[in-house]
Amino acid sequence: MPRSHDPSLTYSDVVVWKNLMYDIDKKENLSSRSGDRDDLSTSKLLDDVNNPKAARFQPTVFTSWDQSDTLPTVLRYIVEPYVDWARRVVRTPTDVVFLTHILLYTSTSVPSAVRLFFHFTWTHGVFHWLMTSYYCGAFTIMLHNHIHNNGVLASNLAFVDRLWPYLLEPLMGHTWDSYYYHHVKHHHVENNGPGDLSSTIWFQRDDLLHLMYYIGRFLFFIWFELPLYFHRKGKRSLAIKCAISELGTYAFIYLAARCNLRATMFVFLIPLLQMRIGMMVGNWGQHALVDEEEPDSDFRSSITLIDVPVSIYDSPLHASESITPTSRQFTASSTSASHFADQRSLV
Repeated sequence: MPRSHDPSLTYSDVVVWKNLMYDIDKKENLSSRSGDRDDLSTSKLLDDVNNPKAARFQPTVFTSWDQSDTLPTVLRYIVEPYVDWARRVVRTPTDVVFLTHILLYTSTSVPSAVRLFFHFTWTHGVFHWLMTSYYCGAFTIMLHNHIHNNGVLASNLAFVDRLWPYLLEPLMGHTWDSYYYHHVKHHHVENNGPGDLSSTIWFQRDDLLHLMYYIGRFLFFIWFELPLYFHRKGKRSLAIKCAISELGTYAFIYLAARCNLRATMFVFLIPLLQMRIGMMVGNWGQHALVDEEEPDSDFRSSITLIDVPVSIYDSPLHASESITPTSRQFTASSTSASHFADQRSLV
């Protein structure tokens, strides 16, 4: 039967999607497939797209459209000169999109927030919140890459690479460094197991009351439970840093509210509430279907989404993310297809 994919998918997304559709259409065994669309050729194509020395190399510049969709004049005189410069600024030539978004947020969200504190209007406040709602998903994916790879910019810009999260995190609903401490130092260690503070295994995942309890616990107690978790694990340095980052952000928001409560609501408080609810709903969905026989399996404790442009509050390639570096996830999703099938991963 004819199939179509989401038009917002990136080129790499489409390559993986077509590869999987080929499996379904041909109804062939993964291990015996051959042809232009087999796993090895798909892997080679994805590697070429991410290899600056390959003819097919395509740096990601925007998330809403590909360079091939750009008007030729705009591409030649604006996009290509920008890409040539940006590839020297980012750490990995494929990741121009990160610089694009850093520039986007600092040139729109930051001045808009400052303006609200000096000249607040309700209309501006609502539009600022809507803008933040649109931005926060892509920002979180960028932050996810930043914390897993210890930065996204070139080494000579290490100071800027260290600074921009502190500037932008509170504007996008994150407290300083909390995503790093919870996601890298906690969630990836416990892997939705019994020791994971955001584990779903204790809950009935089709029960609304259980979901409300799950969200409420994170909203009101994570500031205390996460430092306590590190303390119990003997990681006292992490416990102290985590507590200082979280409570320090709350203190900053409190001081901002003393200056302008209405601006603080739209710039910091509503995005924080929205982000934390979104993160918990996203994690609940990623870990809603857990194999009771092997609940801590990287393959059977989460789901992998293919036909989506981006998962706003969580990684769509969730199973792959647990075992593969971020930059290799599309290739891994293709070359490891048979392994995913053997492990009964839900894709």
